[in-house]
Amino acid sequence: MTQAKGRRPTPVTAILADIRTARKHLDDRLVPVGGGRHPHKGRDHHQREAARWRSVDISRDLDGVPGWDSTLLAALFGALAEQDPVHVRSGLVRLAALTVATLESLDKEIQ
Repeated sequence: MTQAKGRRPTPVTAILADIRTARKHLDDRLVPVGGGRHPHKGRDHHQREAARWRSVDISRDLDGVPGWDSTLLAALFGALAEQDPVHVRSGLVRLAALTVATLESLDKEIQ
């Protein structure tokens, strides 16, 4: 009986395995996403930073010199600026997806 060849993992599968491994080394802390003594001031700061990084991201795209850094930072600060935890979560999920796309792009450079 011939054994079927195993499927080669997709790039996303390999990246998610790396993320799972890295996650094992992090603490299981239950702390607010926007911490500090004045979370509303933090959200205001994050909102300003999100606008600034969106502007950088758009400018770079228009100049034909995009970079993942501005895209990731705009998404991160945008998620942290949200008040509603459901919106924070969806923003962080989007950030995670962008991070996986960034890692895929980086892996192509490495190969």
